Amino acid sequence: MLLIACLLLFMSANPAKSQTTATFDNLSLTPNSFWNGSDNSGGFTNAGYFFENSYTDYGGGMYAWYGFAYSNMSDTITTGYTNQFSAICGKGALNSVNYAVSYVNYDWANNYAMQPNMIRFSSPKTISGIYVTNNTYAYYSMLNGDGTLAKKFGGSSGNDPDWFKLQIKGYHNGNITDSVNFYLADFRFANNSQDYIVKTWKWVDLSTLGSIDSLSFGLLSSDNGAYGMNTPAYFCMDNFNGSVVSVKETSDKTVSIYPNPCSDYLHINLIMDNNSTKLSLTDISGKEVLSKFITSDEIDMDLSSLSKGIYFVKIVNEKSSYFNKIIKN
Repeated sequence: MLLIACLLLFMSANPAKSQTTATFDNLSLTPNSFWNGSDNSGGFTNAGYFFENSYTDYGGGMYAWYGFAYSNMSDTITTGYTNQFSAICGKGALNSVNYAVSYVNYDWANNYAMQPNMIRFSSPKTISGIYVTNNTYAYYSMLNGDGTLAKKFGGSSGNDPDWFKLQIKGYHNGNITDSVNFYLADFRFANNSQDYIVKTWKWVDLSTLGSIDSLSFGLLSSDNGAYGMNTPAYFCMDNFNGSVVSVKETSDKTVSIYPNPCSDYLHINLIMDNNSTKLSLTDISGKEVLSKFITSDEIDMDLSSLSKGIYFVKIVNEKSSYFNKIIKN
C-alpha cells in the first residue's frame, strides 16, 4: 500500500506540464496533411485552449481561411501559396510531429487593417511561452521575393532594412495587459552578415504578459503596398505554454537530452569520441526496453510504443559512461 501511495503522489505531482501544454500531437492527422477549418467548427481545442479559425468555401475547390490550423506537413522546398501549411523546419518543435499554422487576415473593407488571430482559455493564467518559426511559403518569399508582389528582403544590394514581426498581446477581461514582439526576420543591421530569416524553432517568453485569459497574434512587415502587407502573413507555433529546453539539462557537458519529461520522441545530442557507443533504455525494474549502437552525434528515439513512467538512459563506450533518468508522459 505504501508503494502504491508513493506512486500516486508522484503521478499527481508531475502531469501538470503535459496537461497544460498544447503540443498539438494528440490531434489526429494522416501523414503530411493538415486541418484548416473546412468542417466549419470555428476552431479547435488543445490542452484546454481554444484556437480560433474562420473558413469560407467558395466552391470549385476555392476557399479562404484565417486564424489557426494544425499540420504535420514536412515540405521545406516548395515555394509559393500551395505550400502554405508547412513549417520551414519540416517538423514540430523538439522533433515533434504536429504543430500549428497561423494565417493573419487583413480586412479589405477596413483599409486592410490587420485582424489578429485569437487564442482563448476559460480561466486566467500566466502563459510561459511558445516556440515559433517561419512558414515555408513566407520564408521563401522573404528570401527570394515572389516575383509578383512581395520583395526580396534586403533588396538587390542587401542593404534594405527589412523586417517581419510577430506581435503578441495579452488580455484580461478585454483589457490589454502587455505585448511581446518577436522578429521572424530582421535585415536592419549595419553589418549584413547579421541579417536573418528565422529557420529554426525559437522560444518566445510570454510570462511578462501576466495573468491573462486570451492572446492575440498579429504580423507586421516593412514590405507594404496599396493593399496592405506584401509579405505572406503566416507563422508557425508549437508547445504553447510549454518550457524552453536548455542544452545544459544534464550535468555532463558532452550529452544533452530533451525534452524531459517527453512524450513520443526523445532527442539526444552527444560528442562522439568512440565509434562503439551503445545507448540503452531500461524501465524502473531494470528491464532493457530499447538499445542501439550509436553512429552519429544526434539521435531521435521513438518512445511512442512505451508506457508512461520512469525510464533510465545509459550511454556506454570504452572511454566513458553516462546515466540519466527520464519521464515519459
